[in-house]
Amino acid sequence: MALLFHYGMTHGIPGAPCSPVSTGTTTHLYPPSAPLSTVISEDTWSWPHITDMESIDITHDLPTIHGGQDRILWTGPRGSFSSAAAYDLFRPPGPTVDWTSLLVGTFRIPRHRFILWLAVQGRLSTTDKPWLQHLGSGCVLCQDGIPESHEHLFFMCPFASECIRAIRREVFFHWPYYNWSSVRWASARWRGKHVVNAAYRALFASLVYHLWQERNFRVFQHTSRPTEEIVRIVVSEIRDLIICKQLPRTVSTRGLYRLWRIPWPVEGVAHT
Repeated sequence: MALLFHYGMTHGIPGAPCSPVSTGTTTHLYPPSAPLSTVISEDTWSWPHITDMESIDITHDLPTIHGGQDRILWTGPRGSFSSAAAYDLFRPPGPTVDWTSLLVGTFRIPRHRFILWLAVQGRLSTTDKPWLQHLGSGCVLCQDGIPESHEHLFFMCPFASECIRAIRREVFFHWPYYNWSSVRWASARWRGKHVVNAAYRALFASLVYHLWQERNFRVFQHTSRPTEEIVRIVVSEIRDLIICKQLPRTVSTRGLYRLWRIPWPVEGVAHT
């Protein structure tokens, strides 16, 4: 029988609990709730009478107790304490995703970003989910009887595809695909801090938001808007945001204005 004192993380903290466990036949010299200070007396180990050699060897291998005030030390993986490091200890690491760049940027709008965040994870309440089939299964945007799903709404649906074509006529917006998997292409193509890419990300998020809003209008309010109205709202929303940001007068900003067909402002004269 070998007596083992489990003090591990509590080593060096006299008030911490220690739990005696033995191999073979269990013998309880102390209750499981006994603190580590039970076997410490005058800054030295004070063990009960032990007869088996294995337990004696274990007690001899314990480090010497040094006097002084006890301290609680952080031994996280990064070596220094931070709230982020503490939080990481209580949650499993999540998978790395390739669409996070779509959610950041100079022109981000919180409600757009939230809906896009749900969309890229397939978490919008589309009627292809079993618990929402009572709302009907067909797409309300194109009304072609095609089941509603993320892949269909963004952007295989004829209504959504027409919105993209109309946006192309308003601004120089390059979107070569009509399936939702191309979100990876957008995330890689429009990443970075360049204002042109930031505007494209904002435009993409705005389009996803207003398509989903139009879908909800038709399902719950039984009202509808034509593609021209959706496009006008999306384009004017981002165009106004670009103007209101008062970007520095750089070559990048001039290129952004040209892509969005915004007149270059005369210095000292505000847009109207």
